Amino acid sequence: MPKPTTDQPLPPMRAGERESRAGGEQYCLSPLPVPTDSEHGVDVAHIDMCHDGATMDLRQGASPESLLITGHVASGLMTFLAGLALVFLLSAVYKGSLPLELVVGGVGVTYGISLFPFFTGILFPDVVLKRIPPIRLHRQRREVAFVVDAPGRRFWLPDPTNMWLMAISGAIAASTGLIFIAESPEWMTNPDTAFPLKVLLIHIASLAFLPLYPHFYDFCRKLVGQQRQTVLVPWEDVIAVCGFNPSLSAGGVTGFGWNFALMPPDPERPGYTLPGAGIIVGVGGLPGALAQWEYIRRFMEEGPEAITPSAREWGVEWYDAQVARERERYERTHDKRRWQRFRREQWWNHARFAHWYTEYRMKHVLPRAVPRDWLAEWSRPLPKAQWARPSRPLTELSEHLRAAYQRGEPFVELGNVEDRFGIKVEPPPRKAYPTLPFAANAP
Repeated sequence: MPKPTTDQPLPPMRAGERESRAGGEQYCLSPLPVPTDSEHGVDVAHIDMCHDGATMDLRQGASPESLLITGHVASGLMTFLAGLALVFLLSAVYKGSLPLELVVGGVGVTYGISLFPFFTGILFPDVVLKRIPPIRLHRQRREVAFVVDAPGRRFWLPDPTNMWLMAISGAIAASTGLIFIAESPEWMTNPDTAFPLKVLLIHIASLAFLPLYPHFYDFCRKLVGQQRQTVLVPWEDVIAVCGFNPSLSAGGVTGFGWNFALMPPDPERPGYTLPGAGIIVGVGGLPGALAQWEYIRRFMEEGPEAITPSAREWGVEWYDAQVARERERYERTHDKRRWQRFRREQWWNHARFAHWYTEYRMKHVLPRAVPRDWLAEWSRPLPKAQWARPSRPLTELSEHLRAAYQRGEPFVELGNVEDRFGIKVEPPPRKAYPTLPFAANAP
């Protein structure tokens, strides 16, 4: 479980247990991946990036929503600048002249402000996505590969996903870009003025900092022996929980949300999880969390034919189909106002670019989160004779649970299923899981 705030860790939860604390609730779905009687296994959070007959990669992928917000902000900023430029233009017409310094300053301000959506919506999210490796499940080996932080003291360099790095480098890039553009006319018209080389170099360095800093960070961690590691966790040891937690502010509770989490336990410290590993995603409620767990569990226990992947809701092809549906509806209903409102919204949010760049991220950015040959040997399918089999306690528990579901007993009211059905599970040995360097392959 996540590290508690008390000095002593709480006892590890088992499948079926429920805990209430501080206005929230937490349901434990695994260890021991038992069925939860969810009607459907659904990828609610869209974390199934790819799967085949043997493996499945889980991770938070790219979404066009953030890019649509970025496009909305960019349109608002450009509209404000266009209005400001119109005011200055009318003033120049009234006075009969338009100073060159004003034009150059306007270009510099426009360039500097345009870097804000570029840094916050494109450059920094790309850096973050490249730092989130997937969780790889191998159903034939019944193992799950997690990428964890190296044990030891906290590393002294700031993490590449630190938002302060983005804010500082973005501010430097915007200010130096404005200064360079503002000083360029004087350099071009006055031969005695030196070229602003230092400002240009600082500007280029600030633009290149975010893409290049992660490589420097990983190099330094490798020098001190703190590079990330790949840990192979037995499938039946993996922790799956769903939680209902309130969102708090100074004024009180502002909302509630359901989360689903998949995490590797620390075998040497019961009650803790391995650092920096796992995934936590938002789901629509307890049924959504159970459906997300069933999607993963059914793939591992029954195979890819037992699941139905979620429909893809991003990409240029999907966007063109959406526009075609809206056009068809307009031609059928002649609702011109709705059609114009839809087109304005898509144009204002730069929707086509958002879907195109989301597709680019999925194909070219997300794969760079792991080395190209990461776990290539380990991920290969095995002959059926070498497949790992479910443990006896898991098989017995699954049979008892299916019988209980037939009697109308829901999973969330059963409590600890091991105690409920008298199934004794041997505690796992307190020894570390197989570990290898993140950049290395697995046998």
